[in-house]
Amino acid sequence: MINSAANQRLVRCTVGGDTFFLDSDWLDSIQVIENLYPSRSADGSIGWIRRFDEKVPVFRLADQIYGNKASASRQGVIMVLRRNEKLWAMVVDKVAAAGDISAERIYPLPAIAGADAGGIFSSAIVDEEGIILHLSAERLEPGQTASSQAPRKQSLGAPAVFSRVRTSIARAATAPVETEAVSGQKAGLQLITFSLLHEAALEHPVRFAVTASQALEIASGLPITPVPHAPAFLTGLAKWRSMPVPVVDLAAWLGLPPAPFQPGSRLLICRGTTGRNHRDAGLLAVASVDDIRKLDLPIDYKPWPKKVNWNSSLALGIYRTERTMMVVPDLDAILSFQSEAPAYAM
Repeated sequence: MINSAANQRLVRCTVGGDTFFLDSDWLDSIQVIENLYPSRSADGSIGWIRRFDEKVPVFRLADQIYGNKASASRQGVIMVLRRNEKLWAMVVDKVAAAGDISAERIYPLPAIAGADAGGIFSSAIVDEEGIILHLSAERLEPGQTASSQAPRKQSLGAPAVFSRVRTSIARAATAPVETEAVSGQKAGLQLITFSLLHEAALEHPVRFAVTASQALEIASGLPITPVPHAPAFLTGLAKWRSMPVPVVDLAAWLGLPPAPFQPGSRLLICRGTTGRNHRDAGLLAVASVDDIRKLDLPIDYKPWPKKVNWNSSLALGIYRTERTMMVVPDLDAILSFQSEAPAYAM
């Protein structure tokens, strides 16, 4: 059983303006860039260094993370990594001394942030300034691919993570809406509806709705960390109540004109359906929300009479309320990164 109170010893490395963590157990040594013998190879290596009597292939961490096959740099340092008897190396800009990170600050990546990330990141670590991604050294090993099934070391037991999610949800449910959440029995009798700030004007107005028990808080000004290789509709991870929360362009997810996050725009912090699929609710933030309202149930509505030209399977329901389309998105499908959604009646 994983000890949630244990610390992990991690090394900070910097690439460009971004900082990442790596398990110190994988670090064999650090060498200066002058030790590099440049030579491009088909496996993506940019050269080699000598470690005792062995020629060790050297790769650029920037290539692994961003895929930008730039020319080899003569600046930075070389991290030599070891797995069993296998050695390989990564060029980075800087490496900081290893430090202990409390398990309370380590969270597994949400499915929506990790499913298409090629296995490059294993978790997210929350610090004072924001979120730092934790590199999966197994997937940095030469020959590994996004489809590789090498086991990952779990950073933190799921029960410990979800207990912290539940604590934050409970606190939000007792908070006063701009930071206000609807709580108690009344939450089950209300909808939170909102529009989005789309990049291009819609032909007809569309509003979105979640239950008041799913809407936790309206927030702005949260630090957001991009996740390389994540789906295009994922802006990144926001630091909310010391947790990493995926920030989603809900319109782009559905196939509508995008409504991406813009600095200063508001986020609606939501949770998935409590108890659905016998699991804890996950959290997400809907980006660029606007014109947020509460509606008391019941309301007058009818099924939307026409076929829509976006992915309606990702909505729990599409309705006409007065003369407006109201879409109930399937937050659980987003959180689990599913492509299909079950039928649902309001």
